[in-house]
Amino acid sequence: MSLFRTAKAEPRPYQLLAAENTLTRGNTLVVMPTALGKTFVALILAAHLLKTTGKKILFLAPTKPLALQQAEKFRELIEIPVEEIVVVTGEVKQEERAEEYANARVVVGTPQTVANDLKKNVLSLKDFSLVVVDEAHRAVGNYAFVFVSAKAVETGALVLGLTASPSADRKKIEEVCENLGIKHVEVKTAKDEDIIEYVKPVELDWIFVDFPKEFVELRNLLQEWLDEVLNALKQTGFTGSYGRVTKRDLLALRIRLLSGSGPSRFWALSLLARAMNLMHAIDLLETEGVGALENFWKGMGKREKTTKAVQALLKDERYASVLKKAGGLIDKKIEHPKMAKMREIVGAAAAEGKSTIVFAHYRDSVDTVLETLEETRFVKARKLVGRSGEGGMTQKQQAELLDAFRAKEFNVLVATQVGEEGLDIPAVDLVLFYESVPSEIRLIQRRGRAGRVKAGKTIILITKDTKDEAFHWISRKKEEKMHKILKSMTKKMNASQTPGKETPVAEKKLKRKKETKQSSMAEFL
Repeated sequence: MSLFRTAKAEPRPYQLLAAENTLTRGNTLVVMPTALGKTFVALILAAHLLKTTGKKILFLAPTKPLALQQAEKFRELIEIPVEEIVVVTGEVKQEERAEEYANARVVVGTPQTVANDLKKNVLSLKDFSLVVVDEAHRAVGNYAFVFVSAKAVETGALVLGLTASPSADRKKIEEVCENLGIKHVEVKTAKDEDIIEYVKPVELDWIFVDFPKEFVELRNLLQEWLDEVLNALKQTGFTGSYGRVTKRDLLALRIRLLSGSGPSRFWALSLLARAMNLMHAIDLLETEGVGALENFWKGMGKREKTTKAVQALLKDERYASVLKKAGGLIDKKIEHPKMAKMREIVGAAAAEGKSTIVFAHYRDSVDTVLETLEETRFVKARKLVGRSGEGGMTQKQQAELLDAFRAKEFNVLVATQVGEEGLDIPAVDLVLFYESVPSEIRLIQRRGRAGRVKAGKTIILITKDTKDEAFHWISRKKEEKMHKILKSMTKKMNASQTPGKETPVAEKKLKRKKETKQSSMAEFL
């Protein structure tokens, strides 16, 4: 008898094939677009191994909300007593976790907690047949996924990594594969023949707006100030022969300065911090608007503990000048054209009874966007931000907010990066990017919030001739590059493996008619 409750959810052919390939080819990284059921691959495999090996299953989720969500899926779809499916996080006492490890058949846990328990011998993976790593692109550096996966490989447990977006950097993908002991990469795209019938169409639209001429004077003031600070920084000799200095250059320089020695580096660090603040101010003005800039600029002066770098900015007469010019634009109700466009788009969606997530990069921007949307007809908006810093939300507050959104108590969620992954975000009709992001991973994660259960739409607002537009092209090129790298790596891995037995059930399943699906599935499950 199958342990997978097929009456509740019948696995799709490509999911079954991915599960079988994991069994026959070894540790596997499954790369599949959001909403196409990566977790089902893990559930299918878990049901099979629970039945055939009698060993336990470990599912690693990066956050507690995701761990709780995945545990519910196991309880719903795997035919074992619910008390044998447990969630372990740092909030559970160590002695209680030890007892749960001993009695459970399926353990869903956060990676840091599981890694700590392995180090303290509270847990051993010798009794586990499968370790699933959700959001596997995080398995780099010293992240806890890496340690747990190494222990899994040591004990002979099968490792299954799941991700929608590993990276556009070949070295990073290779690092993920090495850290997880990956032998096979299973890549599926929305254009694949066996996937296409299950894909809910997501319309993608880019809307370009002009940088307001009224903002030019303010931008010039900030840019001249930044150039002055960068010139002073170059005089220290630490910046080398940089031409145009970017934020990435400054971040790399900061790491070098912090690990260096000599008194002059402290002056360089102070100049660098000033430059970073000024760059951020320009970015906000160009991509978010004068309201976000004002919030950030005023916030610098309100901090209880200000650094010497910030104090230097506050003492400069140009600090007050920026505030005056920004305030004047706000008083005249001159806003970034993105605001009007956003009101128009989100308001129209709300009028049609649709739900929306608006992503903004910075908390300052979230507050400005929220204020604007609260004045928009038909819109009931709330904000979702991370846990750190002033104005942060606790995990409980985040969960309560998302439950309210799921219950349709409000129809627009304005979120920072925290809404991209790591939380159980409900599917929506519309995803609106208030600005572009340079990361292909974040682009894919954000876009995946629409079109999960029905057709959806994603709109990206872009300010012409600014960093906004540059980020737009960067993220698109990175996504294309990622797919090419994955295709190349898959071919290479498959070629290096000795031909194994075919996966007849899955291969037949892809060809059989719908009426024969249940019997072929039973052969595997």
